[in-house]
Amino acid sequence: MPASWLAALNTALPYLESLAKVALPVFGQRKQAKEAADASQQQLAELQTAVTRNAEHVRELALQLQQALGALEQAGVELAAAQRRQRWWSAAALALALLATVLAGYAVWR
Repeated sequence: MPASWLAALNTALPYLESLAKVALPVFGQRKQAKEAADASQQQLAELQTAVTRNAEHVRELALQLQQALGALEQAGVELAAAQRRQRWWSAAALALALLATVLAGYAVWR
């Protein structure tokens, strides 16, 4: 009986090598596929974390921009008021200068 097993084993050995060459990479691919899936899950989690952080930073920047625009708008209003006051004083100074010129001309011709 053992001789029959030896004969069968000797007959099957050349085929076992080629079968092993074909079958072993398939089992390795399953492991690699699992590792790749784990790696992609980890990368996905990292990307989600990064996106969340970026969204928080964008929100903070938007608030800062809103505050800056509010401050610029307030400064623009204050500048417009100051410009109106300056224009009024300039007009008053021009009127006084014209009055002084007229009075000086009147004094010279008199």
